[in-house]
Amino acid sequence: MTNRDLNLMVGVGLQLEKNNNGMRYLVELLGYSVGDGVIISAPLERDNRLALSPGDEVTIRYLGGVSQYAFRSQVTHIATEPYLHVHLEYPGGIEATMTRRAVRMPIKESVIHLAMDDGGSQLSVEMKNISFGGASLVAPVKLGAQGERFCIDMPTLSPDREKVVTLPCVVRHVSTRREGESAAYHHGVEFIDVDRLARDFIGRYMEHQSASSLGRS
Repeated sequence: MTNRDLNLMVGVGLQLEKNNNGMRYLVELLGYSVGDGVIISAPLERDNRLALSPGDEVTIRYLGGVSQYAFRSQVTHIATEPYLHVHLEYPGGIEATMTRRAVRMPIKESVIHLAMDDGGSQLSVEMKNISFGGASLVAPVKLGAQGERFCIDMPTLSPDREKVVTLPCVVRHVSTRREGESAAYHHGVEFIDVDRLARDFIGRYMEHQSASSLGRS
């Protein structure tokens, strides 16, 4: 067990599992007070609210660096004002599991924009997967040689698609693969100088992709 402080920022994405039924639902952390309680958004099940009642036992999971965290809790209250949200008991402890390598999440909505260091030009590039440590990018042109740097501009999860989060990265390897009559360049990039806000965004983005995959299954 880790210490009892969640050490999470409000707005981070979490996964909720009800009564260990194997299904996980994306929720958002709205707030917490150590020792008192946790407040989350109401979970969605394929665009329908998952039915929760006071007394229901739930498990909350989230990612942090190369670790996966989980804690058990119980619903204490369902509130409807100013909008529907759920109150949980504060966990007595948090389980942490180290992973052998950073978890990579496949990306479905994969078109992103790169802001290149040389001249500030932008390219539309396909992102295949993402982790806290880096990403796999596919482009019709070579984005750079090993060791070269550029920035990824990713749209936030807010309704305003004009807002972006900038992730500085460095090319670690490049390979060429034949796709039909043309060649595609596959790049492995490592994120560098990523601050806490950017890491929280990556965590929310991965949780969003995971929940979307569950909704399509």
